[in-house]
Amino acid sequence: MPKVIPEYREAAKTKIIDAARTVFAKQGYHDATMDDVAKEVGVSKGALYSYFKSKEEMLKEISLQGHQNLRTILSESCKTHNLEEALEKVYAMITEKYRGNLHTHFEIIAIASHDPKIRKIIMEDYQKDIDTVTAFVEEKMKQGVMRMDVDAQTLAELFTALYMGTLARLVMGFPDREVHANWIKSMLLILGKTRK
Repeated sequence: MPKVIPEYREAAKTKIIDAARTVFAKQGYHDATMDDVAKEVGVSKGALYSYFKSKEEMLKEISLQGHQNLRTILSESCKTHNLEEALEKVYAMITEKYRGNLHTHFEIIAIASHDPKIRKIIMEDYQKDIDTVTAFVEEKMKQGVMRMDVDAQTLAELFTALYMGTLARLVMGFPDREVHANWIKSMLLILGKTRK
């Protein structure tokens, strides 16, 4: 049997995850099946199982990629020493990346309330996100553009809560312009350096 080139395997895995994300967004995680994902990718169910044994494994990979994307987004926005500009970058990158899939995130959170496997994935992912946001906050504190009177962990929790609220408003259909303006204003109010 020929060996699979690692680059091909990674590309195939990415294609499967993109298809799973699409299927979960269209049908909902609960109603989606491995067959649906295989059809979306255009492979046999057997080929799909050689990469992922279950929907939970796909969800875990989606969650991992989400965390890696967040780390990249926050790292990219750390390059600017202007807090408002950094927050603009975060908002733009997140909304562009996840537009059309935002509701899937909330559906998965709802499923986690009664599915221990999914809850474990979500809780681990949440902690990784808090760690990533804490590093972002610490970097902004070093740059002198973020308030210093509250510890970084608490600010990371506030950032994450506001981020979740912002996503919820987008899912509910609030106008993007309004959500965007509120994101910037609220973030600056909560995180911004206090002026004397």
